Amino acid sequence: MKHVVENDNKISTLLEDAKQKAWSRLQNTPGLLEEIVLAEPLGVAEALGDPAPYKDFALQRGEEKLMEVTVRGAKGQAFTSNPSRWRGRLREVFELNLALGKSRALFVASINAVGRLLGWGNNTIHCKDQEPDRCARRMAEFVATKVRPTDRVGIVGYQPAIIKHMAELFGCDRVRVTDLNPKNVGKEAFGVTILDGSSSVRKLAKECRIGLVTGSALINDTLDDILALFKDNGVEVYLYGTTAAIPAALLGLERLCFEAK
Repeated sequence: MKHVVENDNKISTLLEDAKQKAWSRLQNTPGLLEEIVLAEPLGVAEALGDPAPYKDFALQRGEEKLMEVTVRGAKGQAFTSNPSRWRGRLREVFELNLALGKSRALFVASINAVGRLLGWGNNTIHCKDQEPDRCARRMAEFVATKVRPTDRVGIVGYQPAIIKHMAELFGCDRVRVTDLNPKNVGKEAFGVTILDGSSSVRKLAKECRIGLVTGSALINDTLDDILALFKDNGVEVYLYGTTAAIPAALLGLERLCFEAK
């Protein structure tokens, strides 16, 4: 679901907002800030299982890893192209430089674990095997309740199961997909041509009624700009995936994730 090259020069306003909200809530459980955080990237089988017939999820192609963080036994995850292993105290997570992509992945996965532990939200563990396909089908059925017969659906980030079910339900001409991975741009997936996110995301925003945005945009620091663009064009936006689980809850953003644990 990689959408763009990571930007290590600025800090997302949304991520900073989520950080402040999480920090404020943690003042009610100060002892938790001294808990040990364990972070490691998962292998493909651990993260995704066997999602046949799909063979080109970013995890399967080795372009991304799923970072998993454990805090007091609670687990949270985040997709990233800059995985790392890390051990430290939760307090130190809040001291990370969020201008760095590696730090953003560690921070978001940690917030997902803490939020799961404290009940801020749910569905922080990625679905596996046939669950991604079921999730995508349910997502398409949900979107069908939100659109009119001629409305288009925009997908930011290449996710083959979502593209397949959106194209099957709405028709290829009503689906737009953007991605900045050169291996994806220009290819056809389930009858839908993948557009270049750097030059076509504005076109997507102008043409689509519904926007589905990968939670990974929070890690690669593009979510602020995407949401602002969609808002300007009146696009109804939903994040998808486990990465944005707790950040979405903290920020009051809508998220679709039907099969995650």
